[in-house]
Formats: sequence, structure tokens, C-alpha cells
Amino acid sequence: MKKEDLIIKWLDNNLSESELKAFKELDASSTFMKLDEAAKQFKAPQFNVEENLEKLLRQKPAPVKQLSWKRYISSIAAALVLTLGIYFVFFNNNETTFFAQNTQQTEFNLPDASEVVLNAGSHIAYIKSNWNNNRSLNLEGEAYFKVEKGSTFTVNTSHGTVTVLGTQFTVKSRENYFEVICFEGLVQVIHNNKSYKLPGGNSLSFVGNTIQKDYTKLTEPTWLHAKSSFVSVPYSEVIQELQRQYNLEVELDASHGDTLFTGSFTHENLETALQAITIPLNLSYDIKGNEVVLKTR
Repeated sequence: MKKEDLIIKWLDNNLSESELKAFKELDASSTFMKLDEAAKQFKAPQFNVEENLEKLLRQKPAPVKQLSWKRYISSIAAALVLTLGIYFVFFNNNETTFFAQNTQQTEFNLPDASEVVLNAGSHIAYIKSNWNNNRSLNLEGEAYFKVEKGSTFTVNTSHGTVTVLGTQFTVKSRENYFEVICFEGLVQVIHNNKSYKLPGGNSLSFVGNTIQKDYTKLTEPTWLHAKSSFVSVPYSEVIQELQRQYNLEVELDASHGDTLFTGSFTHENLETALQAITIPLNLSYDIKGNEVVLKTR
């Protein structure tokens, strides 16, 4: 007899001696029997029907409140407005966000097929459902954009905005540093309410009140190929980039922070990277686990 049939007959208390023996040999039989014994211990509470009926009849019925139909309709309308508001907030305005953790890069396409690559320690957010009406995104960190021709959109950062039309460029927006490099086409940069036109082969950076314009022969950022490059960049920013690419802490004498650095470091070997950024400044380094201490020689 099948296991299911034995259980059904046991529940109906309709097993023969041989069937009962077979049931007890089932793996689950002990569990069923324990449940059966526990169920026998339950007792229904004592209930006096006549006494409780008499108490019920002696109670006075509670007055019924008349509900105004206008108030009823208003309540429904308010609930409907609230429901629609919640829907539009959570479903129509939901943000799409991409992250690149330290030591990593993240690649994705925008709804218009434009390509984006996030550098380490960066994130970007935009409203995907409303992209055709509002081609705008928010960036914290650094990203490379390869924009489809005819697709215009704006990159918002805490330092300013960059508006583009069919171009390739990078935007770097860190705590005390803002940089835009245009590799191809034309971008418009707005910083502190001032507008700048930046054609391909040019870069623009802002450090405090200092504005620096430069040229580049690159066709894309070097960090796409595991190398960070700098041209007259504050040394403190170089160190912060090293921390993001290797996910470590660096201790540096504050006196070196504002020194301008031109050079590069690899993302693939920490010793080589440290030599590349310390030798030009006559610094030494000491690696202690996940920490690096830089000192003057």
C-alpha cells in the first residue's frame, strides 16, 4: 500500500493490524502519533449557553451613528488621492542607481544606448521611466560617457553641471576637485553660475577658486586600462584616488597635500604604484597591512 494511502487510513482510524504495523514503520509515523496525542489533551472551554444568552438580552443596543454621505465620499476621495500619490512617488519617480565600489569599475547603458563606465568609489542615479522627457542624471565620483549622436543629456554634480550632445567625455566630481575632459565633440560646463564651452581634446578642472585649462591627446581615460593619470593635480587628490583603487588607508603629512603632481600609477601592483607617486616627491612609504604611511626621506 502506498504511503499516502496508509496515512489517510490512519487518520480515518481504519487500519488493519498488518497495515498499522506498516504505518509504524514509516519515517513520519512517530510525528503523526505525537500530534495525535497532543490533540487529545486539548479541551474546549466551558460555556453556559442559557446564562450567556440571558446576559446578552439584558444589554441595551448601542446607538447607531448616521454617517453623512458627503463625509463618506470625502473620505474615499482622500484615500484615493493618498494612494495615487504614493503610487507616483514610488513607481513613477523611482531612481535607477549604479555603484562602483573601491577597486572596481561598473559599465552600463543609458536608455538611449549611451555608454557609461563608473570609476572606483563612484555612483550615478537617474529616473529611467522619465528619461525621454528628462535626460538628466546625478553623479558622485568619476564617470566616462560615450554618448549616442543626437542624444542630449545633463550630468549634475555637487560642483556644477555638464551638458552634452553626441560626444565622449569624463566628469570627475570629488570632495574638493571638479574636472571635465572632452575627448570628442563639445560639452558645456556650468560651475559657480559661469558657463564654459569645452571642445574635444580639452580639459577643465576646478580646485577651490583656481581654474585650470589644458589639452589632451587621449581618446579615452587611462583608468579604463587600469592606470590613473594626472596633470597638475593636488597631491591629496592623487592619494585619495590611490585609496579608492586599492581600498586602503594612506597617512600623509598635510604639508604635501597641495603640491601639484603630474604622473600616473598602475591599478595592478601596489608597490609599483607607490614608487610612481613617491619618488618624484622624494617620499618613502611603509606598508602595514591595509595602511600605508608616507614620509619625507
